[in-house]
Amino acid sequence: MEKLLEILSSHVREDEGNLDIASFPLRNTTSRATVFLKTENVVASGIELAQRFLEKYHLKSIFHVKDGEFIPKKGAIGEIEGNTYSLLLIERTLLNTLSLMFSTATVTRRFARKLKHAKIAATRKTIPGFSLFQKLAVMHGGGDTHRFNLGDCVMIKDNHLKLYGSVEKAIQEVKKISSFTRKIEIEVENMEDALKAVEMGADIVMLDNMSPEMVEKVSKKIKEMNPNVVVEVSGGITEENVSDYDIETVDVISTSRLTLSEVFVDLSLEIQR
Repeated sequence: MEKLLEILSSHVREDEGNLDIASFPLRNTTSRATVFLKTENVVASGIELAQRFLEKYHLKSIFHVKDGEFIPKKGAIGEIEGNTYSLLLIERTLLNTLSLMFSTATVTRRFARKLKHAKIAATRKTIPGFSLFQKLAVMHGGGDTHRFNLGDCVMIKDNHLKLYGSVEKAIQEVKKISSFTRKIEIEVENMEDALKAVEMGADIVMLDNMSPEMVEKVSKKIKEMNPNVVVEVSGGITEENVSDYDIETVDVISTSRLTLSEVFVDLSLEIQR
């Protein structure tokens, strides 16, 4: 949480520049403001973070929704009170952050509700500078964050395979320097490489850009060889086709659509004074 607050504070400093001249004459006054949600059928995210953020600027806040809560209607979702200059200073950073997090959580919930067997997960394809915020929002939406950074998991992708030359060589090399505490995941595009990965001891096998029919065949073979191997499906997953990949032998479905979809959640802050 502290890292997220530091990032938000840096955004405020960037936004303020040398001085918010329009607000400066109001620096010795206090004001009350209401946060309005102007979009229907969304999932709240970033509420706890927002409260902590406002505290840093000595602003009191009360929100009527919680992280992960589905909000069907437009309306007031919170009140803020405190120094007028501080309130106007943080306004845009607060609203931009909540808008992005609400959007990510909402899309994630849409995907999650379509699945009965697999878990929906994000990827590392996020908006630069907002990765941690979006990963938190994915959690609030009911999804899995996947890895936060390159060090979270040993993930062997297609470019690695080209450089190592084979699935066998790639796994052998990374095992030499990887701790027993670190899981190894490998991205494959065909049955042969998937089964070789299982044979070599991969913990997670990602089936990339396969049709639902192919995914069903390969995932069943993987589970027959080792039921403990996690099967992940990725590549070309959309809200329209995600249900087609929700197969009993698939554990995780990952997609960048959770963090890069064009879903706009509109919020505003209105002074009541």
